[in-house]
Amino acid sequence: MSRVSQVSHGVADGGGPAGFALALEVARELHPPLTRAPELAPATATPSRPARPALRVPARRRTVRG
Repeated sequence: MSRVSQVSHGVADGGGPAGFALALEVARELHPPLTRAPELAPATATPSRPARPALRVPARRRTVRG
């Protein structure tokens, strides 16, 4: 069961950029970012071989029927 935390904030009007910023601040306090499990985290080691350049695929031409 998750625990409900108390977040204090000043009362502001809900509209406009200031209200949106307040909503984001409260949401960040209520829902802190989670760290990923080590097996799911992206690898930070450099690859053993350099990445291959992207191959350019020619555009597919369509027949114009009229």
